[in-house]
Amino acid sequence: MYDEAGGVVNMKIVIVGAGAVGGYFGARLHEAGANVTFFVRENRAKQLKHNGLHINSVKGNSIWEQPSYITDTNDIKDVDLVILATKGYHLENSINSWKALISDRTFLLPLLNGVKHYSILFEQFGKEKVIGGLANIVSTLDDVGHVIHTSKVDKITFGTLHPQQEPICETLAKWTSQANIQATYSDKISEAIWEKYMFITAFSGVTTASDVTTGPIREVGVTKDTFMQLLQEMKAIANAEGVALTDKHIETAWKTMEVLPEQSTSSMHQDFRKGLPIEVDYLQGFALQLAQQHQLDVPVLQTIYAMIKAKSYQT
Repeated sequence: MYDEAGGVVNMKIVIVGAGAVGGYFGARLHEAGANVTFFVRENRAKQLKHNGLHINSVKGNSIWEQPSYITDTNDIKDVDLVILATKGYHLENSINSWKALISDRTFLLPLLNGVKHYSILFEQFGKEKVIGGLANIVSTLDDVGHVIHTSKVDKITFGTLHPQQEPICETLAKWTSQANIQATYSDKISEAIWEKYMFITAFSGVTTASDVTTGPIREVGVTKDTFMQLLQEMKAIANAEGVALTDKHIETAWKTMEVLPEQSTSSMHQDFRKGLPIEVDYLQGFALQLAQQHQLDVPVLQTIYAMIKAKSYQT
């Protein structure tokens, strides 16, 4: 519903995916009073129906006994915001299942890792529909589908990529400010997206390739050096793409590593250990493609990518 000035009065949010990211942020927004519904597959719907959605978090637990969810897009109308919280490798094959949610009034906020998805969504829905966004969180699902959140980091960053998105972003800023999460309405969203891409490519790459958590990366000098070199290579790719990442962004990335719990690891590493599909082609692989397009020398990225691909082949 929109007021005469075009602002959203009662924002209806549908989150595509109720996993460790979508489930967490959806539950926190619901706690704050937002109108949140999950769009999920049948198996996840059964979990939500029988087990509810519990958040076990260092920032406070939460129980949503009967979360709102749909498995058919015909079951909901007049959606204001669709938040995409799926894995990158699911995006292209999943679009047809949820694209009916997008009407003239609806905007998209992707919380996927990396940058590859923007070109896909721009082509499908138009740039004016796609808000810039990212999530920073260390979380996973347990055996019954509840969210385990192990770090105080639980941040959403979003911002306009088109002037038409200002009213919906202002309203989202209101709701996120009331929720038990960290949220930033950024006027430099492209820079923030690439800063996250730089960090997650290094973090997921080194943890998965070496099969270690944060502690050893911080403490073993040569491993830290590898991590820092990979950050530098990602910065060079960002710069070649016209995004002004600097050494200050690299310093910030390392500060993030310093405050993470010793046993923290990346979602890619968690998925690898569970024998699930991983985003190596979507993250490291796509970065390598961009580096090749710009004729950049990225030996650490290439090595990390090759190691993870070999390990994935064995599984």
